Amino acid sequence: MRLLLVFLLALALPAQTLRVTTDLPATIQIDGKEAGAIQPGSPILLELDAGSHELAALPKSGPAWRKTILASSALPSTIAIPLRMHLLQFEIQKLGYWKDERSGLIWAAADNGSGVTVSQAHSYCKQLSAGGFRDWRLPEIEELQPLFGGPIDERGYRVVAPLRLSGWAWSATRGNEPAENWTLDFGDGARASVAAGDAGLNRALCVRSVAISRQSRGLP
Repeated sequence: MRLLLVFLLALALPAQTLRVTTDLPATIQIDGKEAGAIQPGSPILLELDAGSHELAALPKSGPAWRKTILASSALPSTIAIPLRMHLLQFEIQKLGYWKDERSGLIWAAADNGSGVTVSQAHSYCKQLSAGGFRDWRLPEIEELQPLFGGPIDERGYRVVAPLRLSGWAWSATRGNEPAENWTLDFGDGARASVAAGDAGLNRALCVRSVAISRQSRGLP
């Protein structure tokens, strides 16, 4: 009887105590119900039953961050909500571009979204109209490399800004062989010399290097 009682009590306990942190002030919700306010450097603890839950962080302004999580004693008990990057991504996608203040280069908010050859990547950038600009081009490998860095995002990429990437990025730089170009893997920052006709995981992430002007926006 005592063993049965202990077993039933164990089942009644929460599966996990979740420690939540964030880098901006926000209101935390679990499954649509408010769970308290959070401040940077002041985590809150959530007692969760086993199973999936929707965790949300509502900043003072801007869209909510949401993620479905699985509560289990076997899973990590801390979640760091990257709210600052989430809001920056929202702004970047709204603008259609992001300016790297370190280099002055302006990057498209997203790559083309599917596998392309080098020739197709060049054509995509030349025809791209994003953020009001029409003078996009395929970057050199030395321009791409500084974009790698920062923590791993949900897609497995490490990018200094929350650009929307779906694969490796082609560069306009010739590779080891005449028919190859360098590509960059944002998963580990490694370069690879790839046959120019190989689409596969290779994408077009476009860049522009001129200052904002009326002409570049297609204005008279």
